[in-house]
Amino acid sequence: MNIEYYRNFIAIVEAGSISAAAKRVAVAQPALSNQLKTLQKKFGTPLLNLKRGGHTVELTEAGCILYNKAKYICSTEDNIIKEIADCAGGFSGTLRLSLSPSMSISFIKNYLSRFSRQYPQINYELYEVPIDEQTQQLLDGKTEIGIANAPLLQINRFETIYRKRDRLIALFHKDSPYLNGNKPHILLDDLEDVPLCLSRGCSTLFLNTCSDSRLLPQVLSINTTKLSTIAWATQNIGVAIVPAEKYELFDPCLVPKQIEDERLFVEKTLSVVKGRPLSTVAKTFVNFFLENF
Repeated sequence: MNIEYYRNFIAIVEAGSISAAAKRVAVAQPALSNQLKTLQKKFGTPLLNLKRGGHTVELTEAGCILYNKAKYICSTEDNIIKEIADCAGGFSGTLRLSLSPSMSISFIKNYLSRFSRQYPQINYELYEVPIDEQTQQLLDGKTEIGIANAPLLQINRFETIYRKRDRLIALFHKDSPYLNGNKPHILLDDLEDVPLCLSRGCSTLFLNTCSDSRLLPQVLSINTTKLSTIAWATQNIGVAIVPAEKYELFDPCLVPKQIEDERLFVEKTLSVVKGRPLSTVAKTFVNFFLENF
């Protein structure tokens, strides 16, 4: 089957009609209709249902399967072309990662920077996206490795190569009126009347834990990234609640306090699609990561 048939099938689905897809891919409408008929004949089943007098389309169950597989096939071809071009240009390839937004800065700082120094010929495509987009990017073949701080959707389709727990901490400004004592730990109760700034990746966990403990936290802000959450504490406006690695360093104006509650942790994972072979670059990174961390 000509791969352009798959690309054009994707275009029909995403454009919503054959006529709209014809304009998008610059192929005559009758030709696209014939390609669709060829696909349906090949697979022996309808792939699309025509709606509203044939002006819009809807995927059948079989069409949904083909759409997802076609996206992976086309993405794989695109990646082959790019890897060969990288090789011809003197590079050994491109590492393509999906990351939770709150993890991207620390992941670059703690992991990718070290990998890049050891393998300077490799370049990168990083996608900082929520869990649902991470899941789809991995399944579509747009990326090969997912770095997440929450479970991926359709988890049975993934293999988790590495997992690590990070405890939640409270970051106080050194001049914060809510900072009491020199102990490195605080209790959840100590945060009840404190203006809190939460990282979105851990906000649901934190709020549910407070609810289970019958506490009413004073939430000042919920932020997409860890960095923006910490900014509130750096400006001494609120206390930041974020996940942190054991020896993570923060701005000297901040005082970290671990929250003494065994329920308050997030699990960071490194995952790949189950049963799908990795590129040489991705395998190199996975081996580097497991050997060094």
